[in-house]
Amino acid sequence: MNKNLINSHDRFFKELFSKKEDVSEFVAKTFPPEIARSLDLETLELDKTEYVDRRLRTSFSDVVYNCKYGKDTNIKISLLFEHKSYPESYPHLQLLGYMLKIWEIQIKQKEELTPIIPIIFYHGKKKWKNKPFDKFFNGIDETLQRFIPKFDYQLIDTSDFTDKEIIKLFKSLQLQIGILVMKNIFNEQKILQEINTIFAGLNQLLQTEQGEQFFETIVAYLLYATGIDTEKYVETMRTISINAGEKFVSTAMKLEMKGEKRGLIKGIEKVAFNLILKGFDNKFINEATGLTNEQINHLRKTEKFNIDFEIN
Repeated sequence: MNKNLINSHDRFFKELFSKKEDVSEFVAKTFPPEIARSLDLETLELDKTEYVDRRLRTSFSDVVYNCKYGKDTNIKISLLFEHKSYPESYPHLQLLGYMLKIWEIQIKQKEELTPIIPIIFYHGKKKWKNKPFDKFFNGIDETLQRFIPKFDYQLIDTSDFTDKEIIKLFKSLQLQIGILVMKNIFNEQKILQEINTIFAGLNQLLQTEQGEQFFETIVAYLLYATGIDTEKYVETMRTISINAGEKFVSTAMKLEMKGEKRGLIKGIEKVAFNLILKGFDNKFINEATGLTNEQINHLRKTEKFNIDFEIN
């Protein structure tokens, strides 16, 4: 998988689950009740240690929280985001290596070993089939069973939920929109067709500084992880609100200035040129794209851009 794409998955996932309140709601509403009711979610604390090694990084990103289980038991809740669009063939082997690394670090730091609840967050196209590890071995009897590691993991497969169920399930707008974006990221046509459903709470999200910052993360993720160009996104975002379209444009330009996405400036110019063709004045185009009057007037006079725009 492309390194930039892996990094965009990684950044988006970690940003989505960076807030204790959102993780608390996510766990409370997706975990089996017998586990959730024993967790003291008030004690959730982000573990800043990096546990995913180079071998696992191409498949997973992780966000780890420490938490109390019952009165006295310390545990780790590991949220592992599967980057790829297809299920792992032997997830237990990867998880076992991951958990061993955590325990090795605890031993080295002279800490007590803690139970780990691994959560695989999967958003791929094919259905993930969760089966016990011993089922991968053929022809074993009860005598041999005791020599095979037995542990489970919590699977969150976004295909198990409809978009409307996700919106209804979570109160947090960041969780709603973030999970919907990840659920549909491999289906570009649906993203454009259902953008009003996916971003139903966007205008409310943009009312806070934290919401605006998260939207910037969403924009970067959409531009990296899909082949949809900036102009198409802006057009569809404007069906939500003019503010959403303008925020998308300004964020795309910030990304270009940081060097995070080549060609975005050309995309911004295409947006501006399209607005010129529709008869909008410089003030409106400036507010929508951030381009200066000089840049806009240059586009108005440039026939070459007109030709390139039509060819591309």
